[in-house]
Amino acid sequence: MTKKLYNLMDWAEIEAVTYAEEDHPKAVLGAHPVRGGQTLVTAYKPDAAEVSVKVKGSRSAVKMELADEDGYFAALVKNKEPFEYELEIKDSKGNTTTEKDPYSFPDSITKRDIQKFNSGIHYKAYELMGSHVIRLNGVEGVRFAVWAPNAMRVSVVGDFNNWDGRIHQMERLFDSGIFEIFIPGITDGEKYKYEIKLHTGQVYMKRDPYAFMREDKEDAASMIYDINELPDADGAWLEERGEKQGADAPVSIYDFKGTELSKKAARDIVKQMEEYGYSHALVSADFEALYIAAEDPKEVIAFTDALHKAGISVLLRWSPASFESIDGGLSMYDGTCLYEDGDGKRSYVPGSDRKYFNLGSAGVRDYLLANAIYLLDVLHFDGLVVSDVARMLYLDYGKQETGWTPNMYGGNENLDAIDFFRLLTGTLHKYSPDVLLISDDDTAYPGITASIDEEGLGFDYKIDHGWNRDVLGYLKQEPLGRSNHYNEICFPMIYQYNERFILPLYDIVDVWNEMPGDRDEKFGNLKSLLAYHIMHPGKKLISGGMTEGKSKDIKAVQTLIKDVIAFYNKNGALYSKEMEQAGFEWINNISARENILVFARRGSRKDDLFTVVVNFVNVPHKGYKIGVPRAGRYTEIFTSDAEKYDGFGFVNKSPVFSEKSECDGRPDSIRIKVAPLSVAVYKYSAAKE
Repeated sequence: MTKKLYNLMDWAEIEAVTYAEEDHPKAVLGAHPVRGGQTLVTAYKPDAAEVSVKVKGSRSAVKMELADEDGYFAALVKNKEPFEYELEIKDSKGNTTTEKDPYSFPDSITKRDIQKFNSGIHYKAYELMGSHVIRLNGVEGVRFAVWAPNAMRVSVVGDFNNWDGRIHQMERLFDSGIFEIFIPGITDGEKYKYEIKLHTGQVYMKRDPYAFMREDKEDAASMIYDINELPDADGAWLEERGEKQGADAPVSIYDFKGTELSKKAARDIVKQMEEYGYSHALVSADFEALYIAAEDPKEVIAFTDALHKAGISVLLRWSPASFESIDGGLSMYDGTCLYEDGDGKRSYVPGSDRKYFNLGSAGVRDYLLANAIYLLDVLHFDGLVVSDVARMLYLDYGKQETGWTPNMYGGNENLDAIDFFRLLTGTLHKYSPDVLLISDDDTAYPGITASIDEEGLGFDYKIDHGWNRDVLGYLKQEPLGRSNHYNEICFPMIYQYNERFILPLYDIVDVWNEMPGDRDEKFGNLKSLLAYHIMHPGKKLISGGMTEGKSKDIKAVQTLIKDVIAFYNKNGALYSKEMEQAGFEWINNISARENILVFARRGSRKDDLFTVVVNFVNVPHKGYKIGVPRAGRYTEIFTSDAEKYDGFGFVNKSPVFSEKSECDGRPDSIRIKVAPLSVAVYKYSAAKE
């Protein structure tokens, strides 16, 4: 080596590179101008026998000198930097390859991006972090970026560099916690991980938290995926989505559990959804941390778009609460509690090998918010059903008395979670006002669906598990003993308008098995439950059971479900004001001895008026007198006791006209047949002169 070249060497930094401990490799590697109008070009190629610099436009390459026996090469070229060049690399077997030098490219992430990320307001951080196929200075390649502020060094490793962490050491940007590198010449489908070296000397590999795809196996590697090629959302669908998802629209959700998100699976789901008339499909997915990374994004979009073409909204069950504590995942990502809380009492999830996210961290908030926007904006989901909300809101959820750390005021509320939910709902509704954000929790935390201005959390709806518990608890009683539990069936209406509720109906087969009585009583109870669920205020969610098979009972239930959903969809009295107190009125909720309920449902139009009569015991009534909300004609337009539902057909075939006879505290009343274990609906119309 010439004396001039030797004197240009920064041997301390060279040692950091050769020991793979460098977080600013661009300070040492690549092209750097020196005195005399020359440029020093250096490269670290530990497995190379020879390396040469081929400057664009030059006839011949400049052979580089081996400045350090570990593989650090250097050469002086006459061209002033910047200029384009390639490295010609010959291995010990004489094989020669040519490549663009990753360290000859400028940083592509700006200080402004980093400031936004560090402040927790880079809401589309998925566009910043992870692996992205881009063109930089006219060259195609992949930009990698990862957040690991406490690492000594981070490298990208993969098949493209034989998983050698010495080759592609990443640049720490502006002394921030973000590391970046652009690697030319690689593209879609390449497997990769991040190799992280700690100040303790420990070295390990982690998956990319922002990867758009990963291998579908244990200890899976992340995979490069070009999301620039993904289609945009269907504009026609987006124009009509707001109307389909409004508070005055009929929303009926079917919960598909464990569904493959593919175009093939979509065909079966569309067929079932159209057959039953549901408006929304709720699906779940296997997550790598949170991104649907085991699924091909094109397949996911093919799935959502296929449902959209059929007029069906797609909701995704999503949990920003915790992540699995595995070696290659988010746990102790850079050797510290980066994604989890540093307080072990706050980070551990009772009964599982999981850790709670540290929602007080700006980087974690960026990660979760970006994920939600990615799912809605890029993968075309129409809303999120947020699970584990209660776990996030309460620091002591499921923990022993001394196993949790109070908040700064000594309480059990997770103040960071409260702030996060407000940020989440406010941000997502700002980006897409018509998406649905649904809280799935079973607590009495107030203001889940209240607006942020009202100090609420800003969700559109909350799943009312209390309704499911109270109604099923009542129906599981022996019919003759239900009078003692009559308040349970009435209780949900006491708090119905505290939130905007979705009424869940889970595991119909289990309900059937737990109901008392013989086959006829069980069947009557089940039909009453299905019909009552639809007639009660609140959007609808049904999950599982009694929708497959060919037995007589199952066919009758299938027919009933289809009919009640169709009935709900076409009658504004049941949905247009179901989020308002004006849409419901008790007529009789004191007949505990008979176990009969009577209530009115009102819609936005003047004559959208139904009277609903529910009989929860196996006793029929003739000439049963009920009060009505208005004088006029009442026509029975639905009953769960119809013969086509394998009922007795104990119906009111002709319209009934009200009389001026006080009942249920009302001046007008009618007398009707009431079928056993049934729900019947009477449509109001003005009486003819």
